[in-house]
Amino acid sequence: MVVRKHTTPCGDGEPYLPISVDAVLGRQDVTLRTPHGTIDAPTASQLATAGPDSYLDLPGNALRPGCSYEKWYDQIREGHSPSIYARVVTDQGHVVVQYWFYYVYNDWNDRHESDWEMIQVDFDVPTVAAALRTEPVQTAYAQHEGSEVADWGEDKLRLVDGTHPVVYPGQGSHASYYSQEHWLGRGAATGFGCDNTTAPGTQIRPQVILLPSTVPTDPNDPFAWLAFTGHWGEKQPTFNNGPTGPATKTQWSTPIAWVDDEGRPASVDLPQVPTMATTAFCGMVSQGSTLFLKLLAQPVLTGGLILAAVALAIWLAARTKWRRSAPGTVDRERSVGQILAAMFAIAWRLTAQLLPVAGVLFVSTYIVRTLTRLAIHIGPKGTITDLDPGVNAWWTWVIAGIGWVLVAIIDAVCAAIVLDLLEQLRDGHTPDVRAAAREVNEHRTPVYVFLVTVLLVGTAFITFWLAPLALVMLTLWSVAMAAAAVEERPLRAAFKRSAQLVRTRPVKSAIVAMLLVLTAAGVGPVIGGALLLLTGWPIWIEDLIGGLMTAVVIPAAVIGLGLLFFDLRRRADQTQ
Repeated sequence: MVVRKHTTPCGDGEPYLPISVDAVLGRQDVTLRTPHGTIDAPTASQLATAGPDSYLDLPGNALRPGCSYEKWYDQIREGHSPSIYARVVTDQGHVVVQYWFYYVYNDWNDRHESDWEMIQVDFDVPTVAAALRTEPVQTAYAQHEGSEVADWGEDKLRLVDGTHPVVYPGQGSHASYYSQEHWLGRGAATGFGCDNTTAPGTQIRPQVILLPSTVPTDPNDPFAWLAFTGHWGEKQPTFNNGPTGPATKTQWSTPIAWVDDEGRPASVDLPQVPTMATTAFCGMVSQGSTLFLKLLAQPVLTGGLILAAVALAIWLAARTKWRRSAPGTVDRERSVGQILAAMFAIAWRLTAQLLPVAGVLFVSTYIVRTLTRLAIHIGPKGTITDLDPGVNAWWTWVIAGIGWVLVAIIDAVCAAIVLDLLEQLRDGHTPDVRAAAREVNEHRTPVYVFLVTVLLVGTAFITFWLAPLALVMLTLWSVAMAAAAVEERPLRAAFKRSAQLVRTRPVKSAIVAMLLVLTAAGVGPVIGGALLLLTGWPIWIEDLIGGLMTAVVIPAAVIGLGLLFFDLRRRADQTQ
């Protein structure tokens, strides 16, 4: 077993290892809740007779876990080494060896106390004695409500010492996989979201505890807990209930039919260099699940905040003016709605000029992603704990860094060209891309403004604590590039001029800047992620569409920021 490396308490990686249920039972901080009352420190025999409407309650709140379950697990694991359960059973003339894993907490898109997972190895012989003299024919790894299968000897099945299959549990979900990847799930059988088994990993050699092949009927049997038909975790709404135990699962009683019905030959692995569509899909599902869990945990507070946000958006949209945006006149005062309406009208008018700009934006991004993907596969394959060391190699990050610097420069040049096209339109000239490019080559300050803004704002955004500062900088510098382009101000003076103009209408500037920047950055990924969710198209097609949308929206957003500059400048002139 290889789990994602976990080095920082309550940080990234897999903090939970499979453990014996004996580590949980008999503890004073564990309660069995039944229709007839509660039992503290329940034993295996008490679970066996508890009934299906009973719940084992571990210390903590599954919907608001914080770090409590990890800290509790660190306490109970003392004296209990990682353990898994093995069971040998015959079914339809086959000998099947099942391995069951018990985890104390499931921390994925669904959250619940306790988690039961399993894999099985199939021998096409009728007796255990015969199985000892032959190799297995197939393996099946349980993943959410389905399973993935691999024939013995298949390349994707990794073995230790040629006999022991290696399983890679998904971080948090513990779904069992054959390799180290990001995995895509779009349904119950595959899970809804993105499982993560990526390197680096930590190899675990758990001790194996042999289970009886059938459920014990004697409540004093040490494995009497197999007869427990209730839930191994606290009661919570929807799919956040604790799971039921091994003996309640289909594969316990009919392991061969389970593979026939639920097994599939492969899982969908995501590109090692995240694409626009896959990043958006995984993010939307994760954030949506987090919001849903918060709504379940704190329905009044969370629901109130959601309604307040929706009401504020509706109020702002109704309060602004949308008509009479006069797209034929570039330099004039406008409301927020009029800026947006004029932005789209002007972008449509400049379609012929903006298409080559969008093409350059798209192609440059595509080339960088392709080079980064190639860099990942440089070098030899690793061990079972790091199957593809190129993913974490220094050259991958160097090549990716150089590539994205080039993309940023190209984006800056394209944005400066768009601003010059807007100036040409203001001056009554026929917009000419070549003339705009020559102007940008002679007067490069707008390019430098763009790069400095991206560097400082982007750096602040990726650090959680500096994100509010990033929003302030983004607002204050929202028209710095236009100030450099239109008024030909030097670098420092352009930032100063932008801050001066923005202070005359700070709320308006913040709304327009955030809306346009978030739209430019988010429309493509959201569309790609939505297509990934709603269609069965190949990932590259959905990412292609998302990339094209981004390349089209960025020039429009630059036009919008240019119109904001002209609006703020006119209002500032009136107050002087």
